[in-house]
Amino acid sequence: MGSLIRVKQRRAGVLVSLPSIVSEHSFECGDIYSLYPLCDWAKDVGFSIIQLLPLNDTGFGYSPYSAISAFAIDPLYISLYKMGQTTRSRKKEIKTLHNHPNRIRNEKIKIIRAHYESHQKEAQKEALQFLETQTWCYSYVTFRVLYETFEGKNWWEWPSEFQNLSSAKDYIFNEKREEALFWVYLQKIAYDQLCGVKLYCEDVGIFLKGDMPILTSRNSCDVWEHPDYFIMDLQAGAPPDQFSATGQNWGFPVLNWDALEKNHYRWWKDRLTYLEHFFHLYRIDHVIGMYRIWAIPKEDKTAQKGWFHPQFGIETSEFLNVGINPKSMEEKGLIHEFKPNHYIFYWDFWKEESYQSLPEETKAKLFPLSQLHITAEEKHWREAGEKILEIFDSFSSMVPCAEDLGSVPSFIRDSLFERQMIGIDVVRWTKSFTTGEFIEEDNYRDNAISVLSTHDTSLVMDWWKHEGDLESKLQFFFDRVGKPRPETEDQILEGLLEFVFQTKSIFSIQLFQDLALGISDVVENPEKHRINLPGTPDHSNWTYRFPILIEEFANNFQRNFTIRKLVHSSGRI
Repeated sequence: MGSLIRVKQRRAGVLVSLPSIVSEHSFECGDIYSLYPLCDWAKDVGFSIIQLLPLNDTGFGYSPYSAISAFAIDPLYISLYKMGQTTRSRKKEIKTLHNHPNRIRNEKIKIIRAHYESHQKEAQKEALQFLETQTWCYSYVTFRVLYETFEGKNWWEWPSEFQNLSSAKDYIFNEKREEALFWVYLQKIAYDQLCGVKLYCEDVGIFLKGDMPILTSRNSCDVWEHPDYFIMDLQAGAPPDQFSATGQNWGFPVLNWDALEKNHYRWWKDRLTYLEHFFHLYRIDHVIGMYRIWAIPKEDKTAQKGWFHPQFGIETSEFLNVGINPKSMEEKGLIHEFKPNHYIFYWDFWKEESYQSLPEETKAKLFPLSQLHITAEEKHWREAGEKILEIFDSFSSMVPCAEDLGSVPSFIRDSLFERQMIGIDVVRWTKSFTTGEFIEEDNYRDNAISVLSTHDTSLVMDWWKHEGDLESKLQFFFDRVGKPRPETEDQILEGLLEFVFQTKSIFSIQLFQDLALGISDVVENPEKHRINLPGTPDHSNWTYRFPILIEEFANNFQRNFTIRKLVHSSGRI
């Protein structure tokens, strides 16, 4: 089943946010059990890939991309039903479109704790056996117990005796042993349940695709345990672009690749090895960050004053050689000394009033300096990224898929193409570089995943109704192929699904909500069914719950027949 040759053929699949798909055996939100009826349905309609968003423990937060551990599974996803627990949700039908993850997690933990205490000897034995093979769990559990004790406070604000990992571990596993082993036990259950799903999927010919976030929360076990793996005075993000004049500041510390290399990338190897217990493929989040990342000073709120890291920078002598004092340019807010005698130019510095007011002869000397090392830097970034991706390949037999959305510089696009890395093409953004028009199915990249939406975008029906020019969309997706113009929302959605499955891309994986043919609320009010709106508060996202049970969804003959027909006619399996 793990053979790359078997995976790398024309396939269709579905992407789900696990807590959103509630099963009749779920406890208030989707859980690991939900994947069983999902798998059966996927098989029935001709899909052979199920992709999940990250399952990492988010602590008191919400975003799976801002987890408190790069390894631990969120206890939220443990199936009480699979544990043999008879506790049911308070309501038999779904009343609202939102989960309350912290409350649900706490309720689940309370139920599992009662089971743990009534089977303590056996449960602790299982926990200790798990610890023997999964040593990352020692530091995670130490962190998790302290994180609970101090109610989610940042680890650097904890009492000084808990700043030292070794003494903190000793304290938790000696003084709080029962509590520590309970948190290990939670991980053991989650591990066993996910491994069980992988086996079940393999038996019916479904491949599971996981997600590996590139970054981790500053207030996480990993940063607490390995601060040397991170550059703590920088935070990661993205530069300003047409979508955001101030760029994006994610707040995560920047990875210290030099320190990771000294330890033979052990942290990454352990992460990938653990992920492989559950998945056949995996998504490399923000693959551009493997080559270079937008680094912002820790104290800044926006991303405007950042730079691409790592960077050589322009040396003091290179400024002086053309008769410019770099300190004077720094005072004007055009450049920044990011390490002794080395400067970076701020993004769009030439738009600043202080640049525009410079004498033309000074501008003529200053601007070329900003481009001075670009060729050498791109060569360096490319080599660095390829080295990292090569190492990832050596650590795992999972098939890597790169999240290569956004402004991807040509040297990275060329690199990913030459590496035959599977990328992602979102239909609404996949347009001709020359004309700006949508591109036809046969012109999509072979080595990519074609999608209508992602977890960070609006649903495709929201895009269709409210974003961009409707007439040009109708002409391209319907008139061009001689299809009658759609009269209903379901006809629009079916036409878009037909297009995305027909693309040349090796995989076509659609967000679960974009497959909701016949479910009027999702199709007519897609804005209510979005998972995440980037740049908005954490707690207003990541709580989405699909309006009907997965079993009810899976039993709709007409929808299944339509999807099966679309998949089959596209030559996908």
